[in-house]
Parts: sequence; C-alpha cells; structure tokens
Amino acid sequence: MARRTEKIASRGFRRLKLKLGGRDGLDADRVRAVRAVTELPLQCDVNEAWSFEEALEYLPQLDVQYCEQPLPAGDADGPELKRRSPVPIYVDEDCHTLADVAACAERAHGINIKLAKSGGIREGVRMANAARALGLGVMLGCMVESGLGIAAGAHIASLMDHVDLDGNLLLAEDPWPGVDFVDGVQRPSTRPGLGVERHGVQAA
Repeated sequence: MARRTEKIASRGFRRLKLKLGGRDGLDADRVRAVRAVTELPLQCDVNEAWSFEEALEYLPQLDVQYCEQPLPAGDADGPELKRRSPVPIYVDEDCHTLADVAACAERAHGINIKLAKSGGIREGVRMANAARALGLGVMLGCMVESGLGIAAGAHIASLMDHVDLDGNLLLAEDPWPGVDFVDGVQRPSTRPGLGVERHGVQAA
C-alpha cells in the first residue's frame, strides 16, 4: 500500500481512502506504512471485516479522519463501538435508503450515501437531510461505475462532509465520460443535464 501511494503521488489526489480488513492482524501496520510516505489526510474502509474486539484494538492506532463500516451490518456491538471509538464511524452497508438512516444514528457518527444504492439523486438528498437532522455526518460514495453515475453524484456533493467519487478512475475505459479529473478534483461538466457523453452523443 505504501508503494502504491508513492506511485500515485503525482496524480494530485487531495486525500486517500485505504481499504483495510486484511484479516491478518496487519491493518494498523498498513496505515502506518502509508502515513510514512504521505502527509495527505487518510480515511479507511474496513468493509465489515473486523470483530468488535479488533475494532477496539485497531481504531486507537489509526491516523485517519474516519473509519467506514468496521463491523458487519447490523452487528449488535455497533452502538457500543460508536460510544468507545476515538475515530468517527461511518456506515455504508448499514445504510441503503432513507428508511435506514434513523437506526444508523445509534451505531455511527455518519452515513455513506451512494446513489447506486439509494435509487438516485432525490433519495440521496432526503438521506442527507435526515442525517443532518439526527446530528450525523454525511459522505458521498460510489461503486465502480462510469462517469454517468459519478456525474449524478457530483450534483449533490456540496451537501456532504466527505466526497469519495472515484469509481470511474478505476475503469480502463469510461463508456460515459462526464466528469474531468483535474488537480485531484472531479469536475462536473458544464453541459446541460448530467453532461455525460457516449460516442460523442450528449445524454441528459
């Protein structure tokens, strides 16, 4: 992970999100290795891979802005981990639509909104508003998806505390280019609608 961090240093990223959950006892070492080669803010996503005991062990060791989904969705220890964690906990797999937001307030400091999960922009905005009313932080995430999905997310990015829209950057070829990655920032198109194109044909 440290070598990969050095390799992408010239691409202009403003922060890095580390995928943890190696199930080998080395997650804290991974974060330390990355921190040794960059001063960028770090975040992490565990994808439900830790037990409650592992989370209590790892979280005090991590120099990260937040930890995403450390426990399996619905884990009974979620509320206790929220109470004891020195790092803000955001949930992803626990939170899909507006109906999930209220319960997440018991187990997390914030939620991850993904339009591919929620059903679209309107539901994403509802989720963000509900989360704010409950005192939760909000972040905007994505799947591995084309610029079509990223462009839609970019339209509500200003509502969020954290934005993680990089799915299109993981594609060898984006079939629906609609955002430009410039100086570490995903810039939405200035064209009408979502501004995405396919084979030179604009889509709404």
